[in-house]
This record gives sequence, structure tokens and C-alpha cells, in this order.
Amino acid sequence: MIQPKIWWKLIYSEDKKGILAGLAAHSGQISVGLSQGFSAILIPKLLESKFADQSETSWIASLGAVSNPVGALVAGFCSECFGRRSAIALATLPHATGWLLIAFAKNVPMLYVGRFISGIGTGMANALYLYVSETAAQHQRAWLANCGPILTSLGVLMVYTLGSLTTWQKSAAISIGPAILSLALTRMLRETPAWLAARGRMEEAKESLLWLRGPGLSTDTEFQELCNSNAKRMGERESLLKAFYMPNVWKPFVILLLFFALQQLSGIYIMLFYAVNVLEDIGVSVNEYAASVGIGVIRLFASIVGAILAINVGRKALAFTSGFGMAISAMSIALAFRFQLPSWVSLICMGCHVALSMIGFLTLPWVMTSELYPLRFRGLLGGITTSIAQILTFVAIKLYPEVSVNAGIENTMWIFTTAGLLGALFSIILLPETRGQSLDDIENKFTNNSKAISKINSNINGSRGLSSIFVHTQPKNIILQRFTSISEEKDSNHTGNHYTYDNFCFDIGYDNVSKESKDDENQKKDHHVTTNAIALDHVYI
Repeated sequence: MIQPKIWWKLIYSEDKKGILAGLAAHSGQISVGLSQGFSAILIPKLLESKFADQSETSWIASLGAVSNPVGALVAGFCSECFGRRSAIALATLPHATGWLLIAFAKNVPMLYVGRFISGIGTGMANALYLYVSETAAQHQRAWLANCGPILTSLGVLMVYTLGSLTTWQKSAAISIGPAILSLALTRMLRETPAWLAARGRMEEAKESLLWLRGPGLSTDTEFQELCNSNAKRMGERESLLKAFYMPNVWKPFVILLLFFALQQLSGIYIMLFYAVNVLEDIGVSVNEYAASVGIGVIRLFASIVGAILAINVGRKALAFTSGFGMAISAMSIALAFRFQLPSWVSLICMGCHVALSMIGFLTLPWVMTSELYPLRFRGLLGGITTSIAQILTFVAIKLYPEVSVNAGIENTMWIFTTAGLLGALFSIILLPETRGQSLDDIENKFTNNSKAISKINSNINGSRGLSSIFVHTQPKNIILQRFTSISEEKDSNHTGNHYTYDNFCFDIGYDNVSKESKDDENQKKDHHVTTNAIALDHVYI
């Protein structure tokens, strides 16, 4: 459970503008959820009214995904050339245009065009994650990035509810509203400091960082680190093709492709796009539309739980729990179908599958696409990776009706079970941990140059809750290496550059550690636990 102090900080902390900017950028995820869930209410209504046949409805559902790769590539190109903020604003236009065409569709080809155009906007969602990852403070990036799936789930629930209350034409017309709202909110956003610094616009980068964090010592330190990182990258101007041979490029590329492939094989998006049809196939006897709304509610609350868990739980643990839990849920659906158990058993298992997907396998691949790649290729590689992932989504959505007919719903669930188990193993063996690490640290991890940095950061994060201090019995040349502060705020009762800090954390280390003798190392083991950090509750400077 989140402590009330965290919510207090959301309102009063100096970097509240950064939090609001991240939420404003994520507002476009509502349109993504509306688009993803629309086919679930559209297809049954089209078949019922004979507006389209089975083959045409499968194309209507899949065209919402087939154009996603185009949108991902456009977002990647625009985010690199014109900035992250411009890419977010551009993503709202296909949504509004697509919904308008669907609302006034008089025939199937017009529905094709509307779904294709709105799918472009859905594919551009990688620009939203990219903006949030580069603007969020390090200790806020995990939960703030996971707010995107919450708003996506809200959009899915909205369209499920609309489908149960009104016609699909009116549902499409209402769905234009969130796109317009997102476009209006982009006016309050500033460009990311990382993108500005990478193009040598350091003064603008500093102004953007001050706007996001507020003035203070931690802001100055973050800007200095940004300048240092940018200076190191100035000498690395390889082309994208040459960069693919670099371990910090091809390693995350392979990891993310495997992650997305397992995501699709586990049936997450099939459950979303064909919610009503899947419920009918597994023999659920309740009202399909009411059940789909219930699934939407589960998805929304599960995404909120996932965002809360992301604060204190690592990516690997969340992904493993999600993959293993989905495997158990899919297996339970298959067994319930074989032994003709009551329909509510299958409904509960499907709800568990949706809930468990939201805490890991549905959300983490998209979030980590904006974390793992190096800055100078982050937009382009993120767009390429997302484009490939969207192609996999299209293939899964297009093939599901035929697979379910030919193989049967039971065998389909066994495929989902196998993919979930493989995903759990993948999470343990290959998936890197990124929680609590800066984007620079994550980038360096793949080149094996940041073992010391990772150790220091883990000591810093582990020391935040210390209530006492342990000091080595024989300290040698202790020097101050780095400091961080969890939060800071200007003291309005004093003049000048006076600041108060809560949970101020010093990181200290030993000089010439690499030169210590083996005797010293053995001596350390015999003494009390050594801590490389000092945590202070409140500091006034």
C-alpha cells in the first residue's frame, strides 16, 4: 500500500510539473485503449446486423493493428528529427480522423479506412513512453511509466461500456473527445532535456529540466550528469547500421523481440480484441457484453495494482509472476472446457489471465523499449522495435479466428499456456533489471562498463530506509563520491539559496579499493557489515 506521504509529494513536491507532464503525455493512451477495445464491441454488432460477414470482420479487427507498424516508424522518425513533444502531438491526428470516418461509415470499405488510420495513431504510442522515460525523475520513472497502461485500460473500459449502452457509430463519435483532449494537453509540455542536450541546445535543456524539477542542488547535479553523458556521446557518431554490432544495441534489440513474441503467443491481445468471441467460445452463459465490461474493470484495477507494484518490485519479478500466472490461468480454462465445468469457472480464469497480464507481460515490453536503447538511437530503434511488435500483433489477431476454428479453443489455450511458461523462464534468465537505475546506467550495462556504477546505485537505493549507520572498523581514506536526494523543496522562510532536503543520502566508498590486499578483504569479512551510504532524515543547507 502506498504511504500517504507519496500522494502528498505528488501535490507539493518541486518536480510536480514533471509528474503532471508525464500524465499529460500519457493522456494519449486513452485513445489507444479505445482503439484496441473497439473491435470487441464492433464485430458482434456487425455480424448481428449483417453489415459485414465473418471474413470482413476479421479484416476490420486486424486493420486496427496492421497499420500500427507504420505509426511506430513515423513516431520514431518524428521523435528523433522534430522532438518527443512533436511526435506526441502528431499522434492525436490519426485517432481523431479515424474515429470520424468510422462514425460516419456507410459501408465496409469506409470502416476499413477508418480502422487503418486510427491504427496509425495507436502505433505512435511508443512516443508517449519515450517522453515519460526521459522526463521522469529516476525514482519516479517506474510508476509513472506504468500509468500509461492504466489510461489504456481506462480507454478499453470506456469503449466496452459504450458498446453495451449505445450503437457502434455513436461510440466512435464519442471516442473523438479524448484525442482532442490529448492534443490540447500537449501545449503544456516541454521538450525532453535529453533530446535537447543531444542536439547541443544546452540552455534549452537546462530550462526544460528546471521546469520539470524546479530549482535546487539535485537539479544542478542532474544537469551536470546530462552534460557529461552528452560529452561522451559526441565522439560516438556511428551510423545505425554500424551501431547494430554494438552490444548495447543488438542485445536489447534481441531481448525486446523475444519479449514481444512471447507476449503475442500468450494470447494477451487476443483476449482484448476478441473478448466477446472468446467468452462465447469457452461457453460463458452470462451476457457477453456485461462480461466484457467486467473484464475491462479487472484490467483497469490490475493496471493500477501493477503501477503500485512497480514502485517496490523489480521488472524481472513482475514479468515472471505475470508469465507464470497467465500460464496457470490459460491451462485452467483449457481444463474447465474439457471437463465441462460451470461457465463461471472459465470466466474467473479469463479474468485472472487479464489481470496477471497487466502487471507484467502486457505493459513491460512497451515500457522497456524506451529504457534499454542508447539515447542517440532511442527514438529510431524504439520505432523499429515497436513496428515489428505491431506486425506480430496483426498476425496474432488475423490468425486467431482460423486457429480457433481449426484447432479449437482448448488447444488454443494450451498454446497460451506454453507461451506463458516460456515467458516466465525468459524473465528469469534473459530479462535485465531496470528498476531504480538511470537510463545511462542501463545503457552501460550492456557493454559491461557499469558494474561499479550499478553497485553504487544499488547501495544508494538500499540505504534510503536506513535508520542507523554501520561504519567499517578500519576505514581507509574515505572519500565522498556522490550524493542524491529523494526530494527537495525551497524553504520559503529564508532568503538566498537555502534548501531543505528530506531523506538526504550520501554515498561513500574506499579510495584505492582495487589495490587492497587479500588480507584486507579477509579482514573485512570478519568485521561488521560495511555500508557505502549514509542516510539523513532532514538536512538544511
